[in-house]
Order: sequence, then structure tokens, then C-alpha cells
Amino acid sequence: MARPGRMLLVALAAVLGLSYCFLSSPEKLPKAKGVDFNAAVAASAALPALTMLAEDAEAKYGDNRKWSAVLVPLTTLVFPAVAMGSFVLYSFQEDAFWRLVPGTKRAAEAEKAWREHPLFKDSKDPMFGLLNPDDYEKGLEEAWERAKPAGSTVTVKDKLKQLSKQDSP
Repeated sequence: MARPGRMLLVALAAVLGLSYCFLSSPEKLPKAKGVDFNAAVAASAALPALTMLAEDAEAKYGDNRKWSAVLVPLTTLVFPAVAMGSFVLYSFQEDAFWRLVPGTKRAAEAEKAWREHPLFKDSKDPMFGLLNPDDYEKGLEEAWERAKPAGSTVTVKDKLKQLSKQDSP
């Protein structure tokens, strides 16, 4: 059963918390010392009134042809040609797509940089992150002995040694 002191403490905390949620009355506010004029605020307040001076947005005859003559070739010929040309030039570099192609020079440098960091130096180890690797190997051996086919000569230690030398990405 809850003690009455805890309920009183919770009620007191709620009242104090609610007192910070509301603004204080005008009598408690500090008196203003001079006038603080901010020109940016005044300009942003006057900005909506300046919209009366702007022209109506309408398409005038001839504008369509002028802009079409520029934008259609630009968007359908020039921009795609520049983008495709840039891609072709990039794809012929030695380190193009280095994150996707294993064994590139830049990928090897990045891998080496990660291995120099103490938190990631053993991350290629299959036992990395296990709290008790010996217990894992013992359980793996027991499970393999129960599940292996009759006459099999494969052992867990040999298989783990073989997998530790495997270089798969």
C-alpha cells in the first residue's frame, strides 16, 4: 500500500510543475526600460502591404515562345548530355564505384583505416562480439557431434580454421 507521504509529494510536484506552465500576471512582469525598436520586425510587418504594388501574374503573348526556345533544348539536350557525360567519365576512373567493387585501391585504404580503429580491428573475426567464444565452440562441437552424418570425418575445429581463412566480402 502506498504511503500518504508519497501522494503528498506527487501533488506538490504537480502544483509546482503547473505553476511554470502559465504566464505570470501583469503586476509581476518586469517594467520595460525604453523602447526596443527592431527594423527587421517592422519591415516584415509592412511586407504584406507592399504586395499591392506588384503586377498581376499573367502570361503575356510571346513569353511562352521565348522561354520554350531556351528551356526545352536546355532540359532535354544539354542537361542530360552533361549528366551522362559526367557519369561516363566517372565510371572510367580507377576508383569508380569503390564501395561496390571489392579490392579497389580506395576500398583497401578505407578497410585499413577501419582496422586501425580499436573498436573495429577484429570485426572480420567470426567470433567478434561473442562474450564467451570458448563456450560457443564447445556448444558447436556438441551440436555437430549429435547432428553429423554417420562416418563423417569433419570436425568443428577444422571447419572453423577453414572458415577463418575464407576471404568473403
